[in-house]
Amino acid sequence: MKARHILPLLPALLPLLTPMPLHADEAMEWQATTLNGEKYYGLHLLRTFYKLTTSDKKGKDGEQMTRNSAFSLGLTPGKREATISGYRVRLSTPVAQDASGELMVSETDFVKLIDPILRPTYINERRDIKTVILDPGHGGTDSGNKTPLLNESVYTLQLAQELAEELKKQGLNVVLTRNGNHDVSDTERVEVAANCHNAIFISLHLNGGRSDVYGVETYTTAPLAAGKRAMEGNRHDAANAALAFALHSHMVAATKAPDRALRRAYYTLLNTMPCPAAMVMVGYCTNEKEAANLAADTYRAELVKGLAAGIITFKNAIRPGAQITVPAAAPKPQPPAPIAKPTTPEKPKQATTPKKNSGSAAKNTSKKSSSKGKNRRRNRR
Repeated sequence: MKARHILPLLPALLPLLTPMPLHADEAMEWQATTLNGEKYYGLHLLRTFYKLTTSDKKGKDGEQMTRNSAFSLGLTPGKREATISGYRVRLSTPVAQDASGELMVSETDFVKLIDPILRPTYINERRDIKTVILDPGHGGTDSGNKTPLLNESVYTLQLAQELAEELKKQGLNVVLTRNGNHDVSDTERVEVAANCHNAIFISLHLNGGRSDVYGVETYTTAPLAAGKRAMEGNRHDAANAALAFALHSHMVAATKAPDRALRRAYYTLLNTMPCPAAMVMVGYCTNEKEAANLAADTYRAELVKGLAAGIITFKNAIRPGAQITVPAAAPKPQPPAPIAKPTTPEKPKQATTPKKNSGSAAKNTSKKSSSKGKNRRRNRR
């Protein structure tokens, strides 16, 4: 082929000739430190890989912040948690330190959690999302968490139906695992997902059990542990993490609820899911303050807004060259706080009756001062 034939093709060829960033799988070639049988990567490797700069200021408990123009990463020694752009993320293994004091994260947390959140466009087996499966938790004889103000099975159905309408406006196909108050087994929920192609699965729930805690939690499948049998859901470990983070960050930003972290657990429903999946706990119905918020139409509308934004963010983020878009006003992590006990109002103090002689005393004083003035004038004469 002659040069005059090649020149018109250069604009299309340049992206192919440009070196692509390393994929997380290539981190296996990095120099790792092994502690208690687990591989760890030093923070200097992450700084180089993501072009991060280290903050001069350290937070409480020795938290070290690193950032670039797109996101920040906060790590605390000995803590099984990190922050990404201000949002809390639970790790599989606590942050470690080497002999020099450098912070280190486990290979599992880097490959299965941190990198998929920061660079979802490099997730293996990613597909363009066509269908969103919404799973209203519980139903029928299983009401879930139930309080005088809220019934979980009823609430999650209403939330799912309102969210479905919003997603349809965005051009997405939406499937509900139930459209009424009837029993649906986990197996039946998985079958619904198996019959949908290019789909994601989101299970909606209310938290309960504690009256002194409130806030938003999001769950995804725990990564495969050493010696454990791989579950179907582990095929999507990376996509699960990116989806859960997108949902969690946008929900917290939309509702201003306390951030109770993106977490990982061995839930049967998530473990057996044939597509990327997450479970969101939109609030604690057993907390009086939060239950009142959840019951309000305006608050539920904010939940719908946040969940829809998270879904669209994930859909767009897995396209080539994209990344997770974190809400601009990322809140600082907020620990759950108990509701203050109502104080007994003070009894109003009785008004005091003015003394009757106060007026006459004033008159006497004025008379004395006037008589003194007259005497002075007489003396001057």
